[in-house]
Amino acid sequence: MVKNETDIEKRAKLIIKYRKMKVREKEKNEDITTYRLTKGGKKYVMQCVCNQRNVGIANVRDLRDLIAEAEADEGIILTDSKFTWSARHNAPGMNVELVPTTIPTFDIFKHKLVSPAEILSEEERDAVIRKYHAKPHQFPRMRSKDPVSIILGAKSGDIVRFKQDSETAGLTVTYRYVV
Repeated sequence: MVKNETDIEKRAKLIIKYRKMKVREKEKNEDITTYRLTKGGKKYVMQCVCNQRNVGIANVRDLRDLIAEAEADEGIILTDSKFTWSARHNAPGMNVELVPTTIPTFDIFKHKLVSPAEILSEEERDAVIRKYHAKPHQFPRMRSKDPVSIILGAKSGDIVRFKQDSETAGLTVTYRYVV
């Protein structure tokens, strides 16, 4: 990563990389950087908001308007400050995801204790459920507010696959149900 990048830009690049999004356009103003992204036919608008004391409902409404203007499906806000209660409460109804400041700025998947992870597609999910004769809620749980869930974009109800190499067991595959 470039040395002059802000923490918010580092988080944005991690999210773009691990959610497998493609950047169509990047627009940088004084305090707000806007990305227009695509992933599998869906369009997203991501805003990185810097140097504001709080990110409130006005920022969420502005992003909602940008989503409508760009004919996008969802929006994402990253910031280095706190979200107001009103922003946190109303964002899900406006298809806006608020990424907390607790997400690390480094690539957590390069750490030796963090296994590579991916969200299962519907077909893979059905195959795993059939293979283990289990309902999704019977898998070990993982919170949707976990940094891995946020970086991958996992929502409640998703199943995440972790693959880890072990000296004794070889390749170990585990699954987590996102709650």
